[in-house]
Amino acid sequence: MRSIRNLALVLGALFALAAYGASGKKVMKYAASVPAMEFLDVQLQTDTDVIQPAWLMGESLLAFNKDLVPYPMLLKSMPTVSKDGKVYACELKPGIKFHDGSTLTSKDVEFTFTRMFDPKTKCLNTYLCDMILGAQEMLDGKAAKLAGFKVIDDRKFEITLAAPYSPFPAVLACQQLMIYPEKACRAAGTRWGIDTFVGTGPFRLVKFEPKDVLTVERFPGYHGSPAKLDGVELYNMDQSTALLEYERGTLDMVGFTGTVMVDGYKNNPKYKDQLVGVPLIGTIAMILNVNMPPLDKVKVREAISYAVDQNSLVANYMKGHARVTGCFIPPGMPGFDAKRPATKYNPSKAKALLKEAGFPNGIKIIASISEKSSLVGVATVLQEQLKASGITLDVQKYDSAAMVDMRKNGKVQTLFLTWYADIPDPDNFMYTFFFKDQSRMWSSNYNDPWVNKSLESGRLLPVGAGRTAMYMKIENKITTKDFATVPLYNPIKYYMVSKNLKGVAFENSMINFFGITRN
Repeated sequence: MRSIRNLALVLGALFALAAYGASGKKVMKYAASVPAMEFLDVQLQTDTDVIQPAWLMGESLLAFNKDLVPYPMLLKSMPTVSKDGKVYACELKPGIKFHDGSTLTSKDVEFTFTRMFDPKTKCLNTYLCDMILGAQEMLDGKAAKLAGFKVIDDRKFEITLAAPYSPFPAVLACQQLMIYPEKACRAAGTRWGIDTFVGTGPFRLVKFEPKDVLTVERFPGYHGSPAKLDGVELYNMDQSTALLEYERGTLDMVGFTGTVMVDGYKNNPKYKDQLVGVPLIGTIAMILNVNMPPLDKVKVREAISYAVDQNSLVANYMKGHARVTGCFIPPGMPGFDAKRPATKYNPSKAKALLKEAGFPNGIKIIASISEKSSLVGVATVLQEQLKASGITLDVQKYDSAAMVDMRKNGKVQTLFLTWYADIPDPDNFMYTFFFKDQSRMWSSNYNDPWVNKSLESGRLLPVGAGRTAMYMKIENKITTKDFATVPLYNPIKYYMVSKNLKGVAFENSMINFFGITRN
């Protein structure tokens, strides 16, 4: 049924392309496998399957430039910060319109943040900004109002943090914090992000069919420089179909799922110049649940680190289309240790460590993974690698909802993680997964007093060399002393980009459509 539906979409794209061509409109067609594109509400998903399409229409208070430095988007200027580093005074640009014609006000900003922390919303991204005063009280159901948000007037407001957090401007630039119009969002109720989605961005919604296609058009009332394209069509399409349609000329750009099919285009003279590889600020890793036997023993976790052959994984399975790493913090991020290699593959040492831990006959561990995850193949490769060290890896697949529920309740024994930087700061990698109050959500359950204290201190320190050195020490302890994670590789995302397109730019794992032109 799915293949028939996708075929219908492709045929529809062919007719639409002809229609747009006849009208002279410049509409870009992009396809990728985005199975989580079931809605557009970024508060309910951590996956770029949702954030990427929503970003076409929504904007946050700040945004990142090409060097990942925050700059004002909806704000008139960068926030003014109090001497104690807690209060951020903000002023909106005048006259910004939502796509429904309503004017952006401070009340909309207050509503957006309040909705995030309302337990009824079940927002998955509260970890990004839970440093705001009163956030935890709302999440715990002890408060209905966000104490750290104060409306001054229609355009001015203040955000107060519970404690100083030096990378907070980067937080305000995250797409997951895009501002929603209170009236439209409340009116849509549970259909927000499905039937209705209104933002302030360069494009506005035309059509959304969950899991299938999103169509947007240029918003004529945009407050900034207008988009150069007349519109964008984003399709959820399996990789083989998408690449076939790209070759036929019905698609302008395709995002690869994994790297299996990359070499076929890399080695093809007709297409090699259209293949683009983007090294991502992200990490693929195994997260080991330190509370679940036998992973509660550090020697067992260390054994797993020696039982994994990252070099073989990248060279053979990934065909060299990734970067081997021994560090959980990725390249391009302060705190990355470029001098540390991956743990050397050594099955004999792994077996010896298991014996020391009381498991002379080996162990069995369970890896839970979403059935549609791009890492299913990686898990299968590691399943074979681990056998040589006496470790049986039982890979169990679940639907997306069940997987998220298990993970955030700390019940996944071994998690295969894909994580791209929300903000260009090591706190986004260290605090998110290994701080005592956060680790359960990711089934790490890691809780070390020194690490907890250091992570709290790191949030207070100004950005600079001293702070970077602290995060290097934190990451080193977690990865090479406590073995709470086994970093595997840093991904490279590949795309086919038509010669018809100019100005294609990327913001880490996502495409920046706003400066693209199409011949």
